[in-house]
Amino acid sequence: MIKKITLILLMVIAYPITSQESKFELDCVNTSRPEFRLNYSIMRHMNPTISTGDSVEIGKAAGTSTAYPETISKLFEIPYRKAEAFYAERKFNEAVTILEPAIKTEKNNPFLLNFYAKSLYAANKRKESFKAYLNLISLIDAEETLNSDGSHNLVIIDTWFLEAYWKISTLYLEAQDYEKSIYYNRKMLDVITLGNTYYNPNMITYNISALSYLAEAYYFLKNKEANHFYVCETLKLDKNNKDVLQFLML
Repeated sequence: MIKKITLILLMVIAYPITSQESKFELDCVNTSRPEFRLNYSIMRHMNPTISTGDSVEIGKAAGTSTAYPETISKLFEIPYRKAEAFYAERKFNEAVTILEPAIKTEKNNPFLLNFYAKSLYAANKRKESFKAYLNLISLIDAEETLNSDGSHNLVIIDTWFLEAYWKISTLYLEAQDYEKSIYYNRKMLDVITLGNTYYNPNMITYNISALSYLAEAYYFLKNKEANHFYVCETLKLDKNNKDVLQFLML
């Protein structure tokens, strides 16, 4: 028979979830954010408010994103704008179709690639979207380098393409590539807050999904400390969120 386990979230609230009979205390007072290991970071397309070498805490702004260029493509500006209109009308397949000639001609135009990948994603063409996002990431993050131990040396964060980092992180999660899902999710979620004041950490709808997906990824990686941190962060924003409790490591 399925019995109840009582989850006590210290300093916040108690949550009942379904499992075997026992009592579990989730300590959200002493959890800490997992380390994001890197040596250097370059923020692209931002107006900095700090100097090179200055330290900034997660969640504190280091600048503001610059605006997109007025012209996305000299050859395909009209199709691009039509694709935007189709997307706004939720005609995602039409947006994909009208962008295909542009993508074939301007393979290295990140704005066309981004909107193409975004439209494919919305049209639920995940495989095609993943390929398009990979092409985009290979362009905007081309300068990234790794250390000999596999940790990140130079991390590129392009503030024009925050959504691309987020979308590819969800696709990696679906593909069960949890390390890469975490990397791109965190580039968008917590590292990017250093460079973009337009990103509001209190935007609950956006944050809850990102935080709960991190909890899920760390669950499958069997990293209990990180898992607990992101479960706690999710519950702080949405105390009634039961989905994230499916991925709580006991």
